Amino acid sequence: MTISLPAVTVPIALLIGAVLPFVPVVGRVARIAATVAHEVGHCVVVVPFGGRIRRIELHPDGSGEAWVQLGGVPGAVRWLVRVVNLFAGYNAPLWAGVLLVTGAITGSRWLPVAVLGVVGLVALLFVRNWFGLLVVVGFDVLALWVALRPSDTTLLVVAAVGAAFVVDGLRSLAQVTGWLLTGARVQTDFHIAAAEMRLPATLWFVLFLLVDAAAVWLAREPLLAVWDAVRVGVASLG
Repeated sequence: MTISLPAVTVPIALLIGAVLPFVPVVGRVARIAATVAHEVGHCVVVVPFGGRIRRIELHPDGSGEAWVQLGGVPGAVRWLVRVVNLFAGYNAPLWAGVLLVTGAITGSRWLPVAVLGVVGLVALLFVRNWFGLLVVVGFDVLALWVALRPSDTTLLVVAAVGAAFVVDGLRSLAQVTGWLLTGARVQTDFHIAAAEMRLPATLWFVLFLLVDAAAVWLAREPLLAVWDAVRVGVASLG
């Protein structure tokens, strides 16, 4: 089943989602949801190479931790898998958000269901604290809602959630940029990579940005199609 959203509603849903991370109380919830995607991102990328997910923890302050085991990963690629594992955390909310928005705009419910389902199922299986479990249930409920009751409303909610993920992901990267420029004593994924592989955290961050820039370039056609749909929606508001 494919649903065609009214063009005028798309930018409104995206705008609502984009401001959610900055709204008191609601913004905390949005950031915690993005943290779920962040931690699941760390986990799922190691499994195809023989890695194992140990556990995930989510905390009320919006932070989280993921533990993976790379003992089953072949030694020749273990360092590369570790780098991918570290990069996947900050990437996961961004790209999950892009996929959610794309699915909503194209009217396909299965892309959002797949994204939300993977995040929700992995987190449900490996979250090891009660707060995290309560948050994860929200992902599963949303995925089931979109799968079983597809409508304009469900896809507009998905678009808003996707926009919130993208904006919160960009907010996190801006925060990391500030920390690196000021030399703040923090423990980001880039600082962990620096400690493990003897290269500066700033260099790992630049490499991360270059990899993402290459990914954006490779995905430019579907991304431009989404942008065109948003532009048409904005124009229809006038």
